[in-house]
Amino acid sequence: MMHIGTRISPDWLQRPDDLKFLKQIGVDVVDITLDICPGYAEAGGRANPAGLQQVVETLDAAGLKVERANTLNHDYLKTFLNQPGQEQEIENLQVNAELCGEFGFPIMGIQCFQASLMPGFPKGYYKWAEGRGGYKHLRVELDDAIDQPPMEGAPTHEQIWEQTLKIYRAVMPVADQNDVRIAMHGNDPPVSSLYGIPQVLTRFADFDRLFAEVPSANNGMTFCVGTRYESGEDIFKGIQHFGEQGKIFHVHFRNVRGTIPSTGGYEEVIPDEGDLNMTQVAQALHDVGYTGTIDYDHVMRLSADGPEGRAYIAYCVGHMKGILQSLQ
Repeated sequence: MMHIGTRISPDWLQRPDDLKFLKQIGVDVVDITLDICPGYAEAGGRANPAGLQQVVETLDAAGLKVERANTLNHDYLKTFLNQPGQEQEIENLQVNAELCGEFGFPIMGIQCFQASLMPGFPKGYYKWAEGRGGYKHLRVELDDAIDQPPMEGAPTHEQIWEQTLKIYRAVMPVADQNDVRIAMHGNDPPVSSLYGIPQVLTRFADFDRLFAEVPSANNGMTFCVGTRYESGEDIFKGIQHFGEQGKIFHVHFRNVRGTIPSTGGYEEVIPDEGDLNMTQVAQALHDVGYTGTIDYDHVMRLSADGPEGRAYIAYCVGHMKGILQSLQ
């Protein structure tokens, strides 16, 4: 049976009552970014045993375990752009994979090159909109962002592919040795070019290429339901395709309204207000034997909520728990 997870940011470690709240409402595991580890940022994106021990002890006190530990793509931007200093960045990733194995974190995330990492990238395509009753959700409008001429100085698609594969070919052997699975989320928004800057992990075929170029049972994906639906591809075919190969390691159980091909954008909405029937999504995952984590992903804003988003989190967890119970 699948279990329920949530992402936590570094500040959650300073809020032990909120960690207990997660356990109280039925969250099983947490998804961290490795900058939660003291000393990670100062070391240029490299975790350390003492810092991770602090993280583990704090989470243990709340009855929580780490299920996925994400690296941050800006910590290996030099590698993506084939610049001096990339050898150190790759070594940092290898050390992070070793430490995930040492601490029993089953999944490590390697993030893709995002167009937004490039200097001079325009901001503002994410906006807040109102949903039912006035809750706030995200709206993404891409009409002015796609089909733009190449940005001066930006790498090509194939250059980004070459550097992405360089990272994977260096890190996957370490992950294999330490029994750590590597999960790739893919680009969000899932478009091949954003303001003239290339992105290479936007469609199912791109994941197929990544898995074929660097074959390993530990090379898989975070199947982001929202992102995959936004792309206009059939998420149920995707679940079947990758689920039957055992390539789905983690799931972002996010609902959206609209697709980029049909509307030029999309809205990230409360889970029962989007285009997808999330019970059908969970059933599809169940049918391919997925037993990992489902995570509601981004937090929207309910009127009674504080900045922590506890009311929204509780709503999403309750929604997911009901769906999982229905599968039984």
